[in-house]
Amino acid sequence: MDAGPPSKPPWRGRRELRRVVLVLFALLLVPVLGRGAEGDDTGGGFGLGSFLSPGQLARPHAHLEGVTQCTECHVAGEGVTAERCLRCHEDVKAQVDAEKGFHADKGAECITCHPDHKGRSFSLTRFDDQAFDHSATGFDLEGAHKDTECAACHTDPDTWTGLKQACIACHEDSHGGEVGSRRLLDDCASCHDPDEWKALPLAQEVFAHLSPSQADYPLEGAHAEVGCESCHAEWRFLPVEHQTCTDCHDNPHRMKVGRCTDCHPTPHHWRVKGFDHALTGWNLEGEHAEVACGDCHGRHKTRRLDHEQCLDCHDDPHEAQFAPRDCASCHDVHAAEFALVGFDHAATDFPLHGKHGDVACAECHGEPIPGHYTGVEHADCSACHEDPHQGSFQPTPCKTCHSEQGWGVEDFDHDRTDFPLTGTHAEQECQSCHGEGQWSGLSHEVCTDCHADDNPHDDSVKPETCADCHGTTAWAAVQFDHATTAFDLIPAHTERVCADCHDKAHFAGLDPTCEGCHADTRPGSHYAGACTDCHAGAHWTPASLGDNSHAITGFPLNGAHAAATCRSCHPTPGTYGDVPSTCNGCHSGDDPHQNMLGDRCEDCHVESSWARTRWRHHQTGFPLRGAHRLAACTDCHATSYVGTPTACWRCHESQAPQDIEAHQSAFFAECDACHAPHSWAVARIPH
Repeated sequence: MDAGPPSKPPWRGRRELRRVVLVLFALLLVPVLGRGAEGDDTGGGFGLGSFLSPGQLARPHAHLEGVTQCTECHVAGEGVTAERCLRCHEDVKAQVDAEKGFHADKGAECITCHPDHKGRSFSLTRFDDQAFDHSATGFDLEGAHKDTECAACHTDPDTWTGLKQACIACHEDSHGGEVGSRRLLDDCASCHDPDEWKALPLAQEVFAHLSPSQADYPLEGAHAEVGCESCHAEWRFLPVEHQTCTDCHDNPHRMKVGRCTDCHPTPHHWRVKGFDHALTGWNLEGEHAEVACGDCHGRHKTRRLDHEQCLDCHDDPHEAQFAPRDCASCHDVHAAEFALVGFDHAATDFPLHGKHGDVACAECHGEPIPGHYTGVEHADCSACHEDPHQGSFQPTPCKTCHSEQGWGVEDFDHDRTDFPLTGTHAEQECQSCHGEGQWSGLSHEVCTDCHADDNPHDDSVKPETCADCHGTTAWAAVQFDHATTAFDLIPAHTERVCADCHDKAHFAGLDPTCEGCHADTRPGSHYAGACTDCHAGAHWTPASLGDNSHAITGFPLNGAHAAATCRSCHPTPGTYGDVPSTCNGCHSGDDPHQNMLGDRCEDCHVESSWARTRWRHHQTGFPLRGAHRLAACTDCHATSYVGTPTACWRCHESQAPQDIEAHQSAFFAECDACHAPHSWAVARIPH
């Protein structure tokens, strides 16, 4: 038999043969291609591998050098893919997957920003740190972070990603959180601001030291008013010892006196209240009972003090003027501020009588500390008092005219002079005639020597004839019988002085009718009849309206209206029927409320007593309490009664001291959170 056709090689075909040849060729080249991987910095080197590589890899990728590791980054037919990059760079992959950080949206083409094969010293991360927008990383630089150098946070020059954004990731915890048993606040921003790292005021809802659920030591009483740094030195919050008072407070007493709480039972008021000082042998009475312990004992020292006499504790304000007498001979511990009580000046050689008994001690002895109490001259009045007469009565003693019962001259007999005082002259003060001490040489021959300016007659009446009509008893009561004329003075006219009707010397020929003198005051278009038909001379106003009263007009006159003159309501003559009957009709210009409260004045006011009203401020919904009760209406309602604000700060903002820390908080406008109108100065400040 003929042999059959030759069988095919085991690789079956040319394609399989070519593939095997390439593999064998690659295996032969491996030792050669490996040489030169660490040759030079430019990518050129010796060995066949340099003919296939575009250049050396950067130093971070140097461990991937060689054609056997190309597939770590390259995919056949696709080149470098992001999937291969992220397979090694897990921190970047985490940002891409979470869509956070700088690479949140940059996971598609890593090679675009990070090319390689450019030499060992080539930087894979290249950017302008001056123009770089850090907000693209998801962490915007604010406050002090803006001025921080990049290397201060990015300490690894080959790694710029993966930093945590929490404050504690970069900043040390100075508050002791790592050693405390209680967890501190998670967010540093609860207390700190990136612009100013100094702690901000901490809101109660963030951390309440008063709450046992948030603090191991809830603050009570005076502790709640202490600043944080007083207990937390260098702002270290954990741990702080607080089992006993002496953990924080020094013992001010020289000896061990037991537990602090034996005498100081509550932090609300550290001052000892229940201590019986009589147990020491010195019972505190009066003013001594109100003195703080530290005023006598220093900073709460319990040492024994000398107390046999006042000077053991108190300085002598009188500089030993009363030595060797004890202070208790004049002062009493039960008097406020040890004031002088019941000193008997009669025990001295100058008993106080009359007005001297009303003079304050300091008037004669000077200011009480130290005061001048001994050796005060008092032999005569001039030792203390200046002589207002400038020696004109010397050597006559002052008591000749004056007495201690009242310095004014009470019993001087003016008849001893050549001008006895009669009538109203006897009622005048001495200075009315004598001025500033001119006691002699006064002219008094005729009335005009003193009353020249009061002479209504000028030169028409001779000065020496004043007494023909006038007397000293009552100058206005002229001694002249007017009934001898044709015009008898009816009651109202008898109250007038002559000059009201008689122009100086014009005493005769006057018109006796009312119109003769009062024509100018008669209202125009008024009743044409005689004035006396409605008016009486004795009581000219109000007019009688004949036999009727004002009630016939429909408007009875009550209260202040009854005392008002007709002209007060009827200013225009002849228009008596046009006057409105409502309060606002006449008093709109007097309305302090500017008509903001309506026209019904009678709702609050009554005619009998206009100032007293039936209105009370609590009707507005804002009852007056504390100092508000003493304020005048215009203090709050300067321009308006409607729409006046009720919030404290709207009226008192300018009075709030700005140097108080509580006034700088967001709760400043809520004044009543700390203050009450009955005790405004005593604020209850919440922590």
